[in-house]
Amino acid sequence: MRVVFLAVDDEFAGLMQKYIYERHPDWVVGSVISSCLLYRKSNMGAAFFLAKHSGFVYIAQMIKMKMIRQAANGSGALSATALARAHGVDIYRTGDINNADGLAKLRAWRPDLVISTNFSQYVGKEARAIPSRGAWNLHKSYLPYYRGMAPNFYALMEGADSVGATLHVLAKGFDTGDILDQVKLKVQPGESVYELNKRTADAGGRLLLSFLERGNLSEIRATPQPEGNWRTYSYPTRADVRAFRRKGGRF
Repeated sequence: MRVVFLAVDDEFAGLMQKYIYERHPDWVVGSVISSCLLYRKSNMGAAFFLAKHSGFVYIAQMIKMKMIRQAANGSGALSATALARAHGVDIYRTGDINNADGLAKLRAWRPDLVISTNFSQYVGKEARAIPSRGAWNLHKSYLPYYRGMAPNFYALMEGADSVGATLHVLAKGFDTGDILDQVKLKVQPGESVYELNKRTADAGGRLLLSFLERGNLSEIRATPQPEGNWRTYSYPTRADVRAFRRKGGRF
């Protein structure tokens, strides 16, 4: 099997990938790392957008979470880059996986599977068609609930009693593709966004390993998501952040 991972360079992507690296490091032939905070925006543009849309409180909490993760993980051994380097996997950094260079790199790896793990970019039709067996995404929610951005923030804000992780086929739109497998988790009292992100990412990584180990790629069948007017979430607004804090939510 030849797998290419797509990821942002953080702990959550690392948790999603690490079980494959531990059990089947020879499967991973390439690691794409997103070099942009927000798709098709410069880092300065992304910071300006988040400041205007989500507010400085949200940005400060994101920075705080990053600092906590770095302190807890030391040298960042759980990042997607660290995992790839530790196993001698080719790393490619890009701000747009859909441009000519990105597509050429994917083709050069000749992947059976391209698997998005906490990736900050939209994967277009041409990129999705490159792997011979499919392009998948590992999402930190129990789809079709909480499609899109910040699923665990919204789950806590809205008082959901359960969350999860879903492995699904990449398709047009965000988190709309057919479901391959998923796992449901109970929300624990007082759980923070960071704690829930970590738990769902880890559960997703275990799910991915189990699915690949027990399945034959030529016989995999995916299940369409239930029909309905399911919401796709974007970055939290200032009002969302205020509502989350009024409820006693913890980042």
